[in-house]
Amino acid sequence: MNVLKKFENNYESAITELLVLTNERVSGGYKERGMIVPSLKFIAYVNLQTGEFSQERGVLQWMIPDDNSRTGWGFDFEQFQIYRIRARKHKQTKGSYLLLEILEENVSDPQLNPIKEHVSTPVTIEDSALGTFLLEREYSWFEGTADWLGTECHVYLITDEEDGETAEKAYAHFQTLYQDRDAWDDKFRQFSADSLLELANDWYDPDNYDENLDDELDNNDEDLDDEMPIKRDEFIRRMSIESIEIDDEGDMTVYYNADEMFTDHAIVIYAEIRGKISSADIIG
Repeated sequence: MNVLKKFENNYESAITELLVLTNERVSGGYKERGMIVPSLKFIAYVNLQTGEFSQERGVLQWMIPDDNSRTGWGFDFEQFQIYRIRARKHKQTKGSYLLLEILEENVSDPQLNPIKEHVSTPVTIEDSALGTFLLEREYSWFEGTADWLGTECHVYLITDEEDGETAEKAYAHFQTLYQDRDAWDDKFRQFSADSLLELANDWYDPDNYDENLDDELDNNDEDLDDEMPIKRDEFIRRMSIESIEIDDEGDMTVYYNADEMFTDHAIVIYAEIRGKISSADIIG
């Protein structure tokens, strides 16, 4: 049995016509033996055969070849739009459908229209000091930027509940973090140096070394180029914050640019607002 047939056998044979209100655009999929399975989440639907209306969220999936001729993801959808589709229901997973065809775009429906209007209305957190954070429903977080010791830092505040419209707890935790950002920034850098300095020297490439970062380098001694380790203060200095993600429990994921100390990999730090830093690693 080929991979496409096996994939389609997970769905019932009966074809259903639905109206779906999308939650996102198609942005990717997972690979499966020479094929790609894109997916699209939807917020609500109407079964046009039974008249059933549901605000239970679900997902559409389909399979396309993974080859050099591929452009796009097989089907294109816009966020927060209503589509009439043909699909087959998953045999086991509730709310999951195999997408067969888009029959109509920009559909109007009296039951879905109010939901569409609601989710299309921007929801923000306004802070006179920190700025504006905008709800990104697709990811269940509020996104914004903040000045982190002179560097623009992207901030992601996880909503209080999945698919929620508030992030009061994460926002409060971030305010606590931000008020003590000098100390936290130092802790992040020191912990990263403790965890990754040895690895950085293993990755050290003299061709990428910036001689201005070490005043003691003897530029006339060519042998030092291959032996120059990255010193602790240099490692700490080369780190530059990129983003902070924080949830309702105060758990944080913090990303720092590593200035090519690990080629194109970044540093990721996992910490808790209570003060504990659990790990630092490279990612990307």
